[in-house]
Amino acid sequence: MATATVTEFATKTISVTVSAAATSSNRATPQGGVFEGLNPSRWNPQNPIILFTIQAAIVILLTRIIHFPLTKLRQPRVIAEVITGIILGPSIMGRIPGFTAAIFPTASMPAFTLAANLGLVLFLFLVGLEVDLRFMASNWRIALSVSAAGMAIPFGLGCAIAVGLYHEFRHDPGLASISFSVYMLFIGVAMAITVSPRRNRVARQN
Repeated sequence: MATATVTEFATKTISVTVSAAATSSNRATPQGGVFEGLNPSRWNPQNPIILFTIQAAIVILLTRIIHFPLTKLRQPRVIAEVITGIILGPSIMGRIPGFTAAIFPTASMPAFTLAANLGLVLFLFLVGLEVDLRFMASNWRIALSVSAAGMAIPFGLGCAIAVGLYHEFRHDPGLASISFSVYMLFIGVAMAITVSPRRNRVARQN
């Protein structure tokens, strides 16, 4: 008798629970999966990691693909990264209607930029770890001359380009007035600043 009572109570409890769950309108929060009919690439400020993963995967895969043929030309990976930025930017892929708005929307760029800056800091830290100070001290004349030439030549070319750019666009509507010296300095410095390339593997005999 006691067993039958317990069985009936359990059966009624399960039935009530199932019927309540069936009639309830509360459902689990959608996880952004394609099986739920949702678009994972749509920007969701409450869950930005999904779109960030897609963006990072596209950048990394495209960089790897471009870097593969460049290895035959003995080019560092930073060249492939620059080419990838040009391809995914407004010059090439950005001209496809809806590409930038779907994959790289404006609202998602702060998080993507933050991750890129963190990666740049780690990259420069690793470059600093690989610097051989003893080798630089023994070759400081060569290092100083190459560094000076690497800054002076792009700066001079930037100043030369600034002459034509300044006289060509100085009268465009909506532009603030600026002196030629300031404009030339800005263009020269912008041309002189370059990314830090990866250290090339140099075979040295002691």
